[in-house]
Amino acid sequence: MKKKRHPVRLWAALALATAAALTACGNTKLVDEERTFASDIWNRFTPEVFELKVTDADMYFNVDFTVEVDTVLYRYDDFPMIIDIYDTDGTHRHLTPVLKVRENGRWKGEQRDRYRRVEARLFNYFAFNAPGDYRYEVKQGTSQYDLEGIHSLRLAITEAKLDYSGL
Repeated sequence: MKKKRHPVRLWAALALATAAALTACGNTKLVDEERTFASDIWNRFTPEVFELKVTDADMYFNVDFTVEVDTVLYRYDDFPMIIDIYDTDGTHRHLTPVLKVRENGRWKGEQRDRYRRVEARLFNYFAFNAPGDYRYEVKQGTSQYDLEGIHSLRLAITEAKLDYSGL
């Protein structure tokens, strides 16, 4: 006698397999880390280092930064950064993006206690040269030796979904 399969179990197995496949195709995160600065001061010669591994050089990524500033101590409209990206094969990229924290005298982002949290996408569809291990060294790019008012810095690099719908 042939054993009957229960339709609910079959649908549950199918749903679980579909969910697993969709999760596997979801946004790949190369890095999502936050660093906090002691006494809300960042020395210009002390880089924050983020390590990441790229497995597919044909993928594109969005690079997002979040900075939390003390609105009493931080006195600039912009937050300039110096980013050096090093590959294991010796390739080096030097970038100098600027994150705007205040525009026309008004703070951007949202207030959290005494800090203002400003998020910005600095690079869309960023590509890496080859698969391998990469090191992001991020420094504050002001002329101040010790930059006051920087509470934390977060770097998130996630897979960019290419949109071909407008073609």
